[in-house]
Amino acid sequence: MFSRTLKDAQEKNIHLLQRHKVGSVDFDKKRVFARDLDKGEEKIFHYDQLVISTGAKALIPEMDGMDSDNVYTITKPYIVKRLKENLEDYKTIAIIGGGFIGVEVAEQLSKYKHLKVNLYHSRDQLLNKVYDAKAGKAIEEELIKLGVKIHFSERLKDIIVENKSVKEIITTNRQDKIDALILAVGFRPNTDIFSDKRLEKLKNGGIVIDKYGRTSIKDVWSVGDCATVPHKFLKDAYIPLATSASKIARQIGINLSKQEEDFFAPYESISSSSVKVGNLEFGTTGLTETQAEDLGYDYAVAQSKIQNKPGYMPGSHPLDFKIIYEKKSYRILGARIFGERDAVLRLLPFTTAIHGNLTTEDLAYYDYAYSPPFSLTWEAVNTAASVAK
Repeated sequence: MFSRTLKDAQEKNIHLLQRHKVGSVDFDKKRVFARDLDKGEEKIFHYDQLVISTGAKALIPEMDGMDSDNVYTITKPYIVKRLKENLEDYKTIAIIGGGFIGVEVAEQLSKYKHLKVNLYHSRDQLLNKVYDAKAGKAIEEELIKLGVKIHFSERLKDIIVENKSVKEIITTNRQDKIDALILAVGFRPNTDIFSDKRLEKLKNGGIVIDKYGRTSIKDVWSVGDCATVPHKFLKDAYIPLATSASKIARQIGINLSKQEEDFFAPYESISSSSVKVGNLEFGTTGLTETQAEDLGYDYAVAQSKIQNKPGYMPGSHPLDFKIIYEKKSYRILGARIFGERDAVLRLLPFTTAIHGNLTTEDLAYYDYAYSPPFSLTWEAVNTAASVAK
């Protein structure tokens, strides 16, 4: 995603240095060492405040041949452009990884009728880190309807390469011939150049920040897929999402213009995310059951299936709700939903409820607008919340 062109940046008085690669940073003397890739010149930049936003890079298995011409990661526009230009020459594509990118790429490639799309996932459920078994099964069934063949409990073990092209992949239980290999096995924060031990990082290299966006080194801030995010429930959470990056970046930009006593920290992540697969929309917010258990909450779960609007109206379809809440207080901790068109929009009240520490009893009686083209007399969100007892 691009929010500004070079011209847009210049008009906003942003001095953008393209094709300059940072090699190291001297945090004591506040110096950034970079190389002008076009001129081959080494440069030193001095700073008063430094913001690290180096993003993340795709995880690539350490195997010979991963630099082959038909191996792709879906991380950069030029890589995707090259894949699209070569699609007509491919018949069988292997996608390694059943997370967000793997699932979304499989869905999009299924639209090319000449392609056989095979998805290999190391677990027994797609998007297993985010969604429960019921939602995972629905995602699986939607992909199967689209013609995607899914192989569970399969890890990539090796590849067979000929003439700079991967011809076969060897997984846990099989060996398949392919025309192209797409890697979607996750990300690692792009922070290797920051070797100063004073810069606190997670084990994966993610830079730890406080609620304002500051790192453990004075006058150094960080944001995006290279850093953690402030989270309502989790400590030092690494959640590489564009929504978090955009909001924290804005927050840091504002704080850089203020004195410390005037810093503000309005953003707090609750891991909200969504995905569309086939005809179904999936959304989740707040804690999963596993997270609630790990954090020691005495929680309960309310599950329901409710029509989005009256059955006599066109487009009426069921919405599958799951609410995680505290047993005694009924405070909402998390929610998951899936269904057809506009299902994810029904997740928004739950996100608001979690941020506001509201209960299922609150949400059960909130006054949402009613009209048969849009909802039932009792909005589905009201009914789903009232199931919690």
